[in-house]
Amino acid sequence: MKKSLSRILIFLLIGLIAFSSIGCGKKELTITAEEKEQGYRAYKDMGMKFKLSDVWKTYDDNLMLDGLGDEEDENNPIYTGRKYGFISNELITEYYDVAENVKDQEEQNKRFSEIFSQVKDIFSIVVFRKDKLPAGDKIAELTGMTHNEKISTIADYIFYFCKNDYDEAELSEEAKVGYKALFDDVENVKSSLTVYKPMTPQESIAGLKKIEFNLKDLEGNDVTHEVFKDKKLTMVNIWGTFCGPCIREMPDLTALHEELEDKGIGILGIISDTPNSENEDAARKIVADAKVTFTSIIPDDNMKNTLLSSISGVPTSFFVDSDGKVVGEVITGSRSKEEYLEIMLEVLESLK
Repeated sequence: MKKSLSRILIFLLIGLIAFSSIGCGKKELTITAEEKEQGYRAYKDMGMKFKLSDVWKTYDDNLMLDGLGDEEDENNPIYTGRKYGFISNELITEYYDVAENVKDQEEQNKRFSEIFSQVKDIFSIVVFRKDKLPAGDKIAELTGMTHNEKISTIADYIFYFCKNDYDEAELSEEAKVGYKALFDDVENVKSSLTVYKPMTPQESIAGLKKIEFNLKDLEGNDVTHEVFKDKKLTMVNIWGTFCGPCIREMPDLTALHEELEDKGIGILGIISDTPNSENEDAARKIVADAKVTFTSIIPDDNMKNTLLSSISGVPTSFFVDSDGKVVGEVITGSRSKEEYLEIMLEVLESLK
C-alpha cells in the first residue's frame, strides 16, 4: 500500500471508568521503557499520555489523524487535541486516483472533500481553554462527537475524551473488520490516559537543556551532537516529507546555510516522519530537488520521545550553541528568508 494518509495529513506526533482512575499528572510527562513496549505515546504539547495497543499498529495505514484547535488563537475554545478516524482501503485508493489523475485543482479539492467526509471518526482527546469552555450543549458541536466526557481540569485547561457511536454504514466487509477492531479498543485507550499541563514548544525544548544524539543522515553517514562544535550557532530545523511549508522553505534555508557559514552559523535538519523507507526516499528526492546542502538526520525512538514529542507541528526550528545547549526562542511554522536571517543574527549576538 502507498504511504498512509495519516502521515500525509497530520501537521509533523489516540465500559465507563471512574474519574479517579484517570491521572491528573503532576509529575513529568515521560514514557518508561516498559510503557514504550506496551505502545504508550506521550505528547507534551497536548499534555497527554495514552496507550495504543497492537491493533492500532495493524491498521496504521487506515488511520486518519487530525490535529485540533489553535494554540496561538486565544479566542478559539479548543487549545489543542487529536482526533483518530478510520479510512477504508477503498477510500485510500480513490484518494490516490484523484491525486494522480484529476489535474484541475478546484475539482481535485472537491473530490478530496467528498472522500474525507466518509472517514469514520472514532475518538478524540480535546483540550479546551478553561475560560472559553462553551456551554455543555455546544461541546458536541465543536468536537463533532456524540459522547463527550470531561476528564480533568489542570491549570487553565479542561480535558475531554470524546467518541462517536459505532457506525459501520457504507463500509465494505473488509473495512468493517478493521473499523470494529479499532472501535472496540477505544475504552482501553481511555483507561490508559493520563493528562498533564500542556507545555509550549518553548517550555518543552528549552527544558531539554542540551541536545545530544548519535544518528544517521539520509546517506547512512554517522552524525552526532559533536557536529555543533563546528559552529557558533546551529539552527535545528524539524521538517517532514508531508509538509508543504517545510519543502517550500528549503531553498531559503539552504541559501542561509551557505551565506552565513563565515559567521559561524549552520543548519541541521531532522526529518520528523522517519525512520520509514518510503519517507526516506521521499526526503532524498526533496533534498535533491531543492539542492539542499545542509545535513538532515533520521531520528531514533529516544529523540522521538523527547525532542519530537515537544513540538506541535512542523516546521519547528530552534537554536543551539557550540555545546548543544538550547538558546533563543523556538520558531513554530515557516518564515521568510529575511525573517530567519534577522532572528539568527539576533541569537548569535546574544551569545557574545
